[in-house]
Amino acid sequence: MFRRLLLFVAVVLLLCSNAFAAIGQVQGFSIDAVNEVMRIGGVGSAEGGNMVTVGHAQEAYDACCGSAAIQEETAILTQSASAVGVGGVTGVVEEASVDGSQGQHVAGGRFGSRAAGQSLDVNLDTTAYKAGGIGGAVGAQGVVGAQNQMEVTPRGISAGSQFVGVAQFVAVGGGPCSGVVVNNTADVTLSQGHVVMGGPPCPAPGPPPCDP
Repeated sequence: MFRRLLLFVAVVLLLCSNAFAAIGQVQGFSIDAVNEVMRIGGVGSAEGGNMVTVGHAQEAYDACCGSAAIQEETAILTQSASAVGVGGVTGVVEEASVDGSQGQHVAGGRFGSRAAGQSLDVNLDTTAYKAGGIGGAVGAQGVVGAQNQMEVTPRGISAGSQFVGVAQFVAVGGGPCSGVVVNNTADVTLSQGHVVMGGPPCPAPGPPPCDP
């Protein structure tokens, strides 16, 4: 994913190579988290959790050509699980991966071309189980992420944004000799891009020419 975005920006750089000045920037992040809680035999309980926050921000300006590129991205991951019981086995396994990347290119000069691309992927897996004994297990995890971009040239402004929010919840419980398993999976992929190729200067506004 991240390599594809780099290739995208590189191609746009070649297309806009006739510009006098250019701005380009790329950012990305990756989160992999596992939260596992298990209780075996006897009387007892167990709990655990994770919380991860990431953020990026970039700004680039070309005062000579009146161009600017601004982008930011952020994501928050939370995981929480608990298991209780008497005898038997109870537990929860939570797995999460979040990957984001984005890049943009602004060419100044006469044509003022602009290009940008974004990609955001989320995968959540939660399993809760109970075998024998008396008890239960509960697990919850969620992800919120967002990406924003803006490109500015004397010839115009372009912008893009995308957002994702995913949540999972599982719960199992039962009496002696019971067995229960719950498995939830969620996969979300977001991607978008745009390219604005500039042209010659627009004619100055005014009345249409008179016929001879």
